[in-house]
Amino acid sequence: MSPMSESELPIELEFEGGLVLTGVLDRILGPLIIEEIKYRLPIAGKAAVIAGQVKITLGLKAGNLKASTEVKQGDLAYNPLGDSLDIYLKDMHTAGRVNIVGRITSGKDALERLAGLRRGARVTVRSASQPKR
Repeated sequence: MSPMSESELPIELEFEGGLVLTGVLDRILGPLIIEEIKYRLPIAGKAAVIAGQVKITLGLKAGNLKASTEVKQGDLAYNPLGDSLDIYLKDMHTAGRVNIVGRITSGKDALERLAGLRRGARVTVRSASQPKR
């Protein structure tokens, strides 16, 4: 694993049922969005698997910054339309514009386990350096 740069914020996403994914948010990709997420951590929300992605409602109400419609497997993106942090389970073209803000650093097998997540499953997003509660 390569060392983190100063712009990267390591995170953990803990899903109901004990599945924990690690990831990294990169301030260079979306500084205002990342700072807002960092300020609100830990964030407890609900997750849903929809069309090859896992959506986690955030409650940020931010807009588009460096928006894209092309995402890769493992990308983390803020979706202003759904006000959600989306985890992409496959490479895809999104219906709306999203702001890629980071990536999942857990292996592909962890991403595959997300596909079986039940709708409305609880999830907590926290800084990897924050203690679990």
